[in-house]
Amino acid sequence: MADVKAASDTNPAEASSTRSTRTDPQRAGGNPQGRKILLGVLALLAAGGVGSWIVSHWGLEETDNAQLQADLTEISSRVAGTIVRVPVQDNQEVKPGDLLVLLDPRDARAQLLQAQADLVAAEREAMAMRAQAGSTASRADAAGNEALAAQQSASGELARAAANLRRLESLVREGGVSQQEVDQARATFLKAQGDFTSSRASRQSAQASLSQVGVDVQKAGAAAAKVQQAAASMARARLELSYAQIVAPSLGRVGARNAEPGRQVQPGEPLMTLVSSTPWVEANFKETQLQALYPGQNAEVRLDAFPGRVLQGKVVSIAPASGARFALLPPENATGNFTKVVQRVTTRIALDPRIDPAIKAQLVPGLSANVRVRRR
Repeated sequence: MADVKAASDTNPAEASSTRSTRTDPQRAGGNPQGRKILLGVLALLAAGGVGSWIVSHWGLEETDNAQLQADLTEISSRVAGTIVRVPVQDNQEVKPGDLLVLLDPRDARAQLLQAQADLVAAEREAMAMRAQAGSTASRADAAGNEALAAQQSASGELARAAANLRRLESLVREGGVSQQEVDQARATFLKAQGDFTSSRASRQSAQASLSQVGVDVQKAGAAAAKVQQAAASMARARLELSYAQIVAPSLGRVGARNAEPGRQVQPGEPLMTLVSSTPWVEANFKETQLQALYPGQNAEVRLDAFPGRVLQGKVVSIAPASGARFALLPPENATGNFTKVVQRVTTRIALDPRIDPAIKAQLVPGLSANVRVRRR
């Protein structure tokens, strides 16, 4: 019994030692079957990820050398003046025709009034010259007709007196008339000859007055030209008065505003910049990617400012030269120190106008972008 009890007292420890000895090899060596399953799952996941990446990038050309761009219109004055009001602030959205800057219009308004007065004076002078030319023409015409009639009458009287004188001279030789009658006929002939000469002089004077008509017509033409000149001056003065109001040429937002009331400005001096509300993307692809680009091609645009958002667009145009050709100092490869550098070609991409308004309001020029296009 004692032996049996001793054996029973030692059996649990020995059994525990035995179990520990049996399970330690399994813990040390692990489960080979579970490890194979785990490695298989990891391999499948890796293959799936690689396959997914290949599928999503297969046939795509991509560049991260891209930026969001927009038209930047520099607003300046066309005339010199003093700013009296600036009704817009930085970042404010404006519509075409909205007032941006108001200049003092008093000087331009005074010039317009002066131009209007000059036009009225020129019109009255032209009217007077036209009337004078018409009156001169009428007088010259009347004088010419009168001189012609007088000359014709004197010519007829001279012919009659000459015929009468010849007849009386032939009769006086035959004793049919007295010498006194002949002398009287000769006096009548001489008077008729003088009247004819006087009528010729009147005719020449009338012709001279006709040339004066031409002079007056030329003066009337010059007066009419002065009217046109005065009208042009008035139109220019009215235009300069309109320049006192500087308005927005297109839809956009105000930026870089440096116009303040009281400031003196000169023509061409920048007052603010108007940023267009229609942005686009300029993507600079490598020359090795150029064969995959064509106008009308769909494009995907991802902006760093909106991670996870994909904007749709289309390729509008491709630059006619590489960016190096448009640089201020284009590289000259014929100098002997040639180093081949992969060139970049700028591609313009128009964004789909159906953009979330909340995002569109934050699309400002200069944002970095990533562009993808699919090859043909």
